[in-house]
Amino acid sequence: MMRRYDKSSIIILIVLLICFASHTVSAAGEWETYDYSRFNNSTYIYDIGGNFNNVDLDYYNEILRNMQSKYGITYTFILVGDYNDEAWDLAAVIREKAGYSQDYISAIVSVQNRDLAVYTLGKGQQVMNDSYVDGMLDAMGIDLRGNDWDGALYTFIDLAPKMTDSYINDTNSVRDRHGNTINYKAGYHLYDNNDNWNYTFFDHMPIGTVIIVSIIVGLLAAVIAVSIETGKHRPVRKAVNADFYVREENVKMSIIHDSFLRSHEVKTRVRSSSSGGGGGRSGGSTRTGSSGRSGGGGSRRF
Repeated sequence: MMRRYDKSSIIILIVLLICFASHTVSAAGEWETYDYSRFNNSTYIYDIGGNFNNVDLDYYNEILRNMQSKYGITYTFILVGDYNDEAWDLAAVIREKAGYSQDYISAIVSVQNRDLAVYTLGKGQQVMNDSYVDGMLDAMGIDLRGNDWDGALYTFIDLAPKMTDSYINDTNSVRDRHGNTINYKAGYHLYDNNDNWNYTFFDHMPIGTVIIVSIIVGLLAAVIAVSIETGKHRPVRKAVNADFYVREENVKMSIIHDSFLRSHEVKTRVRSSSSGGGGGRSGGSTRTGSSGRSGGGGSRRF
């Protein structure tokens, strides 16, 4: 027996189907329909939309080409003004569509979406671990928050070789063109690779922070010291038997014997150290975007 539906039920069903279809379409990334035909593997700087103010594209393109020859890594800087979605996915697909090498470091800026991404792959992912990626995003963000597109390019071209040299020479940090120190490992380090004191720990702390931290540490030390002394002067409890007066330090044992009932042996394989530049550094973490492409790097709004 067929069930009959009234017109209102059919209309509601149609509306729900339209809403579901619209949601499905909107969920598709803009990277799927973007025009990639303009990208090629012999060009390393793009300004799609004409946002640069005073940049000689040929000059800086040659700088990045020379960096590729020196380090064996392809570096690209891409500024797009006609894209309004996540920049990291766009960077991953551009690398594939343009035919850039598997050893890759790219900075891409979506002007409309105000989204900045660093995408790394292969050797590029080894060079730029998560701390260096964050440092690159921080440094470029200083320029981009003021719509200084030229400055963002200068920051990338300044930092990319410094970070690569840092990986090759196994150094702890680099300094960006704004004067900020970017550490290879998260946080600040009291000692460098040669166990020498690293003063940059205090260089990054504002004087106000140093004063507040000093006061807090002093108060904690005073509270601990007072608590210890107060504990020594607590009233003596009333003894209920003679054993109460026997102190542990006055008790001496003349014979001590340990009997081992069983033994257990654990063997751990020691991995051989890696060879080549970078001192065996682990590199950046891997993520997979909505496009299905994998790689390193990160992104943030500015």
